[in-house]
Amino acid sequence: MTIPGSPSATLRWLADTMLLCLILVVLFGVVLGRIVPLTGRETLVIGGSSMEPSIPLGAAVVIEPVAATDIRVGDVVSLRSGPELRSIFTHRVTRVVARSDGTWFETKGDANATIDPSLTPAGHVIGRVTLTVPYAGYLLTLLSIPSGVILVILLAAVLLTLTRLLESFEIERLGRAPSPVATVAPVAPVATAPVAARDADTAARATRARRARRARQAGSGT
Repeated sequence: MTIPGSPSATLRWLADTMLLCLILVVLFGVVLGRIVPLTGRETLVIGGSSMEPSIPLGAAVVIEPVAATDIRVGDVVSLRSGPELRSIFTHRVTRVVARSDGTWFETKGDANATIDPSLTPAGHVIGRVTLTVPYAGYLLTLLSIPSGVILVILLAAVLLTLTRLLESFEIERLGRAPSPVATVAPVAPVATAPVAARDADTAARATRARRARRARQAGSGT
């Protein structure tokens, strides 16, 4: 892509590019946070660093429901824990324990030195992580609060207004620019001297011929 040369055109190109990037980022956030859950999956925001570096703080993960019998050691799963199961954490399965009351899982964060203090029953497993998008959690958090939505709208309005102002300035600048003057190539002089010389020679011959006829007529009359 070629960047325009004039300062105003360059600024307008930058504003257009930033506006397009903002639109694409917001659309991506809408797809990740609103469209993906419609497919039966769930999108979660990672609020801790226990799974770094594989899943960094602020990442967004897509969770796919999975049967307990399909979970293997090494899978990264999201689980519910705490009072009334309100807390959610995402860790890696280190051991699958079969009990008389069902299947339980031993988990551990990649960045933690020890395993989690208690086993988690299969009924508390939300699903298995199938996709990790670094830093997308910040975007989802921003779009989930009214002040964040207002901020995005204001930013888009500022970029759009800036684009229109720069476009108007560019059109006005081009309108004030002087129009190029059309230059006419000089016409080569017509070579009339040879023609004039030929006409003069013909006239002289005609004059001599008339004089000769008069002389002959005068001689014959005598």
